[in-house]
Amino acid sequence: MKKAAAFALLLAALPAYATEIWIRYAETDTATLYFDSLRTRKMGDTSFVWDLHNLKAEATDAGGKAYHSVMYAIEYQCRARKRRLLGIQRYTGAMGKGAVVEETLTGEWTPTPPDSLGGQLFDHICE
Repeated sequence: MKKAAAFALLLAALPAYATEIWIRYAETDTATLYFDSLRTRKMGDTSFVWDLHNLKAEATDAGGKAYHSVMYAIEYQCRARKRRLLGIQRYTGAMGKGAVVEETLTGEWTPTPPDSLGGQLFDHICE
């Protein structure tokens, strides 16, 4: 229930998108990764962030629906260096624009190794 409530709060905070709010923190062969500088929240040892993966090529989900970007709602426990995905949204357009193709609620805690992409985002969010 807490997971769904936190995800709902993050969804409610979605304003109209502007590229200035997205801070680039990494790039891979398949995507450029950004975090939302305006909706990142830190409360004590817990941080919440929107992580946007802007894909370099169109991808398709298991149902064959095409998408160009993926947004992850992530909760970090900074001292424990762990994180959990609260939700995932796949969008038809670049930079989280267009229709939502698929939305998934998740929530398992996982470690965040320093040398991973999640670790790079952790350094920005939990510093």
